[in-house]
Amino acid sequence: MGNASRIAFALAFVAGLALSLFYTWVVDPVELINTYPALMRSDYRRDWVRMAALSYLADGNLERARARLQNVDRQTVAAGIEALLEEQTAAGRPAEELRRLATLAQAAGVQVSATWNYLFTPLPSPTPLPPTLTPTPTRLTPITPSLTPTPTPTPVRPTPTHTASPTPVTFTPTPTFTPTPTPTPPLIFRLRPVEQQQICESNLPPRIEVVVQNERGEGVSGVEVWLLWSGGADRAITGLKPWKGAGYVDFNARWDVPYTIGVGELGLPLVTSLQLKRCPAEEGQPSLIGSWHILLKPQQ
Repeated sequence: MGNASRIAFALAFVAGLALSLFYTWVVDPVELINTYPALMRSDYRRDWVRMAALSYLADGNLERARARLQNVDRQTVAAGIEALLEEQTAAGRPAEELRRLATLAQAAGVQVSATWNYLFTPLPSPTPLPPTLTPTPTRLTPITPSLTPTPTPTPVRPTPTHTASPTPVTFTPTPTFTPTPTPTPPLIFRLRPVEQQQICESNLPPRIEVVVQNERGEGVSGVEVWLLWSGGADRAITGLKPWKGAGYVDFNARWDVPYTIGVGELGLPLVTSLQLKRCPAEEGQPSLIGSWHILLKPQQ
């Protein structure tokens, strides 16, 4: 085959390929009707996961949500639910909604980041208070003594007058009921921020210190403290630095990130929109990024 034949064959092949692509893409493109999530583009699959999760938050139908996610790959489902968890946490949504999303991930058979493991622990139900007994007074009806009438004297022999003795009245004492004392809620439900102080130190990196105390001002160890921010979370247990005190924990922090401080397994928020600030600078000295010292304590 000569060079001219080869060139003509190549040109015919290219022209045929171009015409085929033009017909397929422009003249008569393929239209997918009633397709399913596995055939969608990756960004559409992420939107599908998000809409299925939001629908579950609205109607609580776990079986329907699991069926909607059945044909989506596990990696996309896990990434979509975790992104929604971060978004809901940053928006300050209730812990019940976050726990629902974690339940959906578990039902769909995917693993989310270890940051959200605490959501799988249900919140304990509060113990109902016993009814207060109100003593009912007993109305006493006095007994009227009966008197024997005096006999009429006769002209021959007068009869002496006798007065009947009154019948004694017996009083029944009313029983006294001792009310049952109201149980005191656990410490983490009574904690409140009572002190917030800025610390300016040039030899230490910026941080957030949290101290947990009881009503007597004593440090309490073993309390879970959470530092939450958009896109992440950190957890610490009080008492792991005994030289700082039994109720002390600290976290490294950045000055340009707003934080939330929570306590307990569910991270109950106590301080929100906490952000590091610059310390007042002395004349001729550079300004420092200050740390925060937060004291959590039950109010009297």
